[in-house]
Amino acid sequence: MKTLLNLLPEGKKEENQRNLHGRFLLWQLFLLFLLEIFFLTILIGIYLILDFQLKSIHSIEAKQTGTSLYEENMLRQFEQKFRGTNEAIDVVGKFDATHLYFSQVFRLLDREQPAGIVLRQLSTKDYTVTLAGTAAVREDLLLFDERLKASSCISRANVPLSNLFSQKNIDFQIDFDIKPECLRQNSL
Repeated sequence: MKTLLNLLPEGKKEENQRNLHGRFLLWQLFLLFLLEIFFLTILIGIYLILDFQLKSIHSIEAKQTGTSLYEENMLRQFEQKFRGTNEAIDVVGKFDATHLYFSQVFRLLDREQPAGIVLRQLSTKDYTVTLAGTAAVREDLLLFDERLKASSCISRANVPLSNLFSQKNIDFQIDFDIKPECLRQNSL
């Protein structure tokens, strides 16, 4: 059997109890302080990581903005070049639509001219063509006149009667009007 003797006076016992409670309180405060430092360190680490990521995002955004501004400027330059090119094409298209191909007159004459006809002079004024030349015989001149009048591109052909008096080696002059739509086509 054990017998416990309490030899400490009551005052000392309370003092020891207070010291024990004080140490326990200090120990708890110390642990609380360590936990605060631990969590504060974690929070500071998270803050630094997020700050780094935010700066990275801002730098990437700045690069993309710079790149997109450059691309927008390039796009504007291309659009201006395309507009200029389209305007030039419109001018050429309008010119081409109103352009008259007088080479069509030569093609027409090449097709309709009989072998006995020699042309010496050709002149034009507006849509009127004047031909001067020599026909070997009167029949060649009449055939040439018929072919010109039968052509779909000629609206009026005029052979003066004075050209028909001779039988051979006839000097003649023919006036005819050519239709504008025939001159606007590139081929007859």
